[in-house]
Amino acid sequence: MSRKLSFLVTLWWLILCGVLGVCMMLFANRESMVSEQENRMLSGMPSFSLESMKKGEISEQFESFLTDQFFLRSELVDRANALKHVFSSITVSELLEVEGQEVFVPEPSAQEQPEETVSEASTVAKEDQPTVEPNDTQTAQVVPSGDTASIWLNHKDGTRTALLTYDKKNLEKAAEVFNLYAALLPVGGKVHVLLAPRAQTANKLALHLDTESGWTSEAEAALQPLVSDNVVLYNAYDILQDHILNGEYLYFRTDHHWTARGAYLAADEMLKRMGHQTIPLSDYSTKTIDGFLGSIYLRERNAKLKDVVDQIEVFYPLLPTQSFVVVNAINRIPLPVIDETKNSYLVFLGGTAGPYRVVVGGYHTGRNMLMICDSFGNSIAPFLLPYYDNVYMVDFRDNYYSRERARVGVRDSVRILGISDIFIILSESDGIASPFVNLLMPLNIN
Repeated sequence: MSRKLSFLVTLWWLILCGVLGVCMMLFANRESMVSEQENRMLSGMPSFSLESMKKGEISEQFESFLTDQFFLRSELVDRANALKHVFSSITVSELLEVEGQEVFVPEPSAQEQPEETVSEASTVAKEDQPTVEPNDTQTAQVVPSGDTASIWLNHKDGTRTALLTYDKKNLEKAAEVFNLYAALLPVGGKVHVLLAPRAQTANKLALHLDTESGWTSEAEAALQPLVSDNVVLYNAYDILQDHILNGEYLYFRTDHHWTARGAYLAADEMLKRMGHQTIPLSDYSTKTIDGFLGSIYLRERNAKLKDVVDQIEVFYPLLPTQSFVVVNAINRIPLPVIDETKNSYLVFLGGTAGPYRVVVGGYHTGRNMLMICDSFGNSIAPFLLPYYDNVYMVDFRDNYYSRERARVGVRDSVRILGISDIFIILSESDGIASPFVNLLMPLNIN
């Protein structure tokens, strides 16, 4: 009897494994793909060849495919993570302050690149660029007064806490870099600089309005005497403070970015100071995406953050708009402006891509702009379209920018593209004292 039972168990186990195997072969995605849930590339079905079999690579590649494309894998991963965090002592407030994991969008593959050849230009190989370590400007340091500038969180009891502190050396370096970019522009052109808080900083105010009264940034005042006359500084903390105190939803909770509404307020204030009559947000058609869990959630996928799940408000451009990856300042690869296939921050321009991007709005203003930005620029770019014919964008971080594909630096790009103004819109992670400003911006100017 026991032999018969063992045989039946073994038989049914083999049948189950066979069914799962057939499901994998029939229904699994055979192509490598980006997982928004895990923020990485999932392996696709390997291509079988005699060479790969000789090298012993095929078994490892096939194992990766089975692991990444397993039937109902996402659901199983979610349930496992939910169970793991049930008994965790960490609070939601503590979770909202952890580092976010930037969503990575791979560069278009070689098959997607234009076939046109380009003229030779001076290039800097990517392997020759300095290794960029993550910045640590998020931690406020106790430093002597007088030579520093801080971002302060003001408490209702009259005290305040330094959220970020920048020393004199890094303030001078940032001003020097901004001045270098300002010198590239034609007469009348200006560099517009806005350094935005991340959600981890903004929500220390936005989610604690019972104890906090506002915030103050000293950085812009400290930079002002150091920059050229054609560098205009905007204080994001002043621009956003009253709206946050009024309870407006300007920053995500589970993601480090600002919302499109927050991006609009920043763009609106900058444009008004430039003398433009701006377009009210109510003129834009919109839709809302529910159930968004962003970069902070992706860091550890803690199920507790599902209690503060976000929503994404999308505002559509007023006129038909096109977007492209730009290679060598000439060749173009189409990109979505609003990516309807995404239910994450990647809905804005499909995420970050490189080396350059351009958004074309068709307003015939006679002006073009270049935005030096990190991913905070993705949601603000469409709001700048009515004031420029072309909004060019570049993110110098290694995951997105390649001098081999760009071919030319910013100096030549400004000339070739007919740039009137440069906007520098960066989050605090890539702002003052960061490798982005101190290393990457000077490196890629020529």
